Amino acid sequence: MREQPDFSTHPRPRRPPAAEVALVLAAVLALGAASRSAWVARREATAARDRVSVARREVASLESRVQATSGRSAAEARLLVRAAAAAESPPERIVAVLGRAFPEAARLQALTIDYGEAVSLEMQVVARDTEAWDLLLARLHEDSSFEDVTPGPERRDGEIRSSISARWAGGVR
Repeated sequence: MREQPDFSTHPRPRRPPAAEVALVLAAVLALGAASRSAWVARREATAARDRVSVARREVASLESRVQATSGRSAAEARLLVRAAAAAESPPERIVAVLGRAFPEAARLQALTIDYGEAVSLEMQVVARDTEAWDLLLARLHEDSSFEDVTPGPERRDGEIRSSISARWAGGVR
């Protein structure tokens, strides 16, 4: 009689070595990290493309403005610059900011605003005493709306009379 094989026992499947499992796990993690990096890089590239297209549109707009103004005379160009400066820095805004800088014991007698390449201010000022004069100068120097604040010659006969030159840097802060 022939012997029948015993089918009741099954061979156990062999377990992969720990090193192979670790390598597969590391490969899956590396694939995930690479996928995330690629996704982030694609998103950044899209944002950069958008920024470049905005910059190109701005350059094209500026080039068309330059071409439009290049045909004008130098006098017309200066008038356009002055008009743009006046629109961006109206006298009411300048006077309002100046008003906050003046202490009670000082007053503005005259103000000249020159809308040239820059908005230049020439002020005739009277202060009751040196404390008010010093406070006014300190406030003008501290205020970021004014640049190149330069006091002129002083005349002191009880009160201080002087001129102050400055350049308007813009904005109400």
